[in-house]
Amino acid sequence: MNQSLAYRYLVDPEETRAALAVFLQQPVIGLDTETFQDFHTKQHRLSLLQLAAPSGEVLVIDALAAGIGHATDLIEKPEVLMAAHNARFDDGILRSEGFLPEGFVDTLRLARRTLNLPSYSLASVSQYLFDVTLDKTYQRSNWRLRPLSRAQLDYAAMDAIIALRVYQTLTDRLRAAGKLEAELRRARLRRENEKEFVEATFEKASNGRPFTGEERQRAERLNAWRKQHAEKDRVPLYFICQDRTIEELAIQRPRSLEALKEIYGLGSAKIGKYGTELLSLL
Repeated sequence: MNQSLAYRYLVDPEETRAALAVFLQQPVIGLDTETFQDFHTKQHRLSLLQLAAPSGEVLVIDALAAGIGHATDLIEKPEVLMAAHNARFDDGILRSEGFLPEGFVDTLRLARRTLNLPSYSLASVSQYLFDVTLDKTYQRSNWRLRPLSRAQLDYAAMDAIIALRVYQTLTDRLRAAGKLEAELRRARLRRENEKEFVEATFEKASNGRPFTGEERQRAERLNAWRKQHAEKDRVPLYFICQDRTIEELAIQRPRSLEALKEIYGLGSAKIGKYGTELLSLL
């Protein structure tokens, strides 16, 4: 393992809260967890939460010391896409800790749809894509015992970093092949009864009324803007805004940041990030 690996190991709740603020502004993060088995309940418990951002920050949060309550806003924020390998496991662990994750995308699913390998484990994918060997012997080490060794912490941080790199590399390939949107929809973890996202053509409003010529032009400008941001941030279109949002913007044509608050799907965070651009398109 690389001894110069840069990350922050957090054991203080307030330091954790401050460090997580940077991650709330990221369009996508790499995520991994380390767990141990509770002898009484026979269930897996969270030991570490590892996060890697495209901007370079990497956090290893000690769930037993610092706790991860401050991570709620991040984990449950739909606009932040969380790339994890075999994401169903991490999703289940976080749900057992009381979270309701929203933005998981499974890089294992992406790898199976994109690569042709005998094994799609994170170690195999990392070796194939980056010629980086992951020593998975630490996976079965004692994650309950404290203090954790430097080798354990390095291993934990690296898994989140590699998950993010796998996501970035595979989405670049899928984008070049014109398959990104379809494959991201397949790789995203969904709740039961959640409807599949299908991009609208903006010929008719949801109530069946045809768009006027000006409304359709505004909707097309907004849709092109959405695609540009989705490609830049490497996220699905619906992470930027949903079709209903574009429809309401095109029809209602709000004239101020305050008026944007009345549009479906636009909360304070998105208005702060995109509000001025949206108004300029209307």
